[in-house]
Amino acid sequence: MNNSIILQANDISKTFRFGKQELAVLKSINLSLPMGSSLSIRGESGCGKTTLLNILARIENADAGTLLWGQRSMDCERKARPDEVAHRANFLGVVYQAYYLVPELSVLENVTLSARISGSLDRSFVERAHDLLKKMGVADKADQIPGKLSGGERQRVAIARALLNQPKVLLADEPTGNLDERTGEDVMSLLLNACSEEGASLILVTHNQAFARATNQQSVLTEGKLNEV
Repeated sequence: MNNSIILQANDISKTFRFGKQELAVLKSINLSLPMGSSLSIRGESGCGKTTLLNILARIENADAGTLLWGQRSMDCERKARPDEVAHRANFLGVVYQAYYLVPELSVLENVTLSARISGSLDRSFVERAHDLLKKMGVADKADQIPGKLSGGERQRVAIARALLNQPKVLLADEPTGNLDERTGEDVMSLLLNACSEEGASLILVTHNQAFARATNQQSVLTEGKLNEV
């Protein structure tokens, strides 16, 4: 693999089976993501975009294919090993459409949750969390609980959480899907700028053509195939 490629997928295939019926959602998908670059994936609802992101994150198995995170090669047919799960914590960040913030925790506690779980939470992580919240424009919300935030504010917090461990790659699954147009534009601008400043590569799943065009590479997933546009 070229040393400038930070994530690469080779011949990823996935078929869902419902009794005697089969639905091939991914057919020999190949993609390469250079360091510091961005790739958008568009496609109709249910075409397999989220399934592809889950496979790239090693959350879900594929039926066939291999995946490279930097120089680490993995067989996508098998479950992620403990060492791969541990590596994922620092290699990948994920932003979901539905935020997935813990409602009982404060904004700051949500952002630092991964460090707390791993037992590595210290002053440097707390300071970085505050810096990220400031970058996202929600520094004044650090002590609030998610239920008191707007949708746009929750997604800004979710982006800060995903960036805490300085991931090499950020996967964003319809991050503006629950937001109105103007708020979505603001959040997308913050996301793209933050990835650029942090040096994180980005794979963005979106229905919005304008957001898709803001990435370095654009692709469409249709009938199980990922095609450049």
